[in-house]
Amino acid sequence: MSVGALGAHCVPCGADYPLRDGVLHLTAGKQGAPGYDPHYFATLAEVESRHFWFAARRRLVREAIGRAVPDFGQRRLFDIGCGSGGMLAYLASTGIPLAGACDAYPESLQLVRRRTEAPLVLIDEGRLPPLASGYSLLSLFDVLEHIDADEETLRFLHSILLPGGVLVLTVPAHPFLFDEMDRIAHNRRRYRGAELRDKLRGAGFEIRLLTHFMAALVPSLLVVRSVGRLFAHRLDASARRNTELRVVPFVNGAMSALVALERYFVRWRPLSFGTSILAVARRGDG
Repeated sequence: MSVGALGAHCVPCGADYPLRDGVLHLTAGKQGAPGYDPHYFATLAEVESRHFWFAARRRLVREAIGRAVPDFGQRRLFDIGCGSGGMLAYLASTGIPLAGACDAYPESLQLVRRRTEAPLVLIDEGRLPPLASGYSLLSLFDVLEHIDADEETLRFLHSILLPGGVLVLTVPAHPFLFDEMDRIAHNRRRYRGAELRDKLRGAGFEIRLLTHFMAALVPSLLVVRSVGRLFAHRLDASARRNTELRVVPFVNGAMSALVALERYFVRWRPLSFGTSILAVARRGDG
């Protein structure tokens, strides 16, 4: 899909949206509460190809799409909240066709443009993207937790999917893990598995897959963040956030091995414990 074709696929129909540097601006100048701190995009782009967390999430998502959406090659993925573009570029490299992507931050789309030629769209923060119906595959990777009206957003995504269309999403798990690191990331919430399942079903979706992941990370995350709070007088929360994103070779290798084992378990049975949740849901009226 070209940028021009994507523009024709937006609402209100016939609106004259500006195209700048290959990015379609579907903005109305109405910004909501901050959903993310854009200065982290450059850090993510630098580390996500090597950091075990991002690598494991990419592989798990790709395997889940392959199992739950066997005709993925005939669907075109539109990614909402594309961040620094690592996930989008990876999925495209594995044979998933792209319809495009959107984000509320120019800093994001500048990075994503270096990784893909797919149509990119700048949208307003805190507002539903002005997209018309007709998508067969949508993704929302660690985005829903940044949105105040998450249930309204899920209903909207259901409405713009074609009958039989599929939504793939990830969110952070377990409210008891919510702390100042989540607040720095502008997370509104962490999800319980049953809560996410209920919200997806309430929006009209059929659940194809719902599993926690990163179970091995829960104990270490609790320890690291507890220690960080003890030494908060020496290192502020933003610095501790940057520390969590640092690639430490030995630790990175050990955690990579642990989460690789986890992927094999998920193939056979969903997990009920982990720092994140992956869901694949289908619009069930087709």
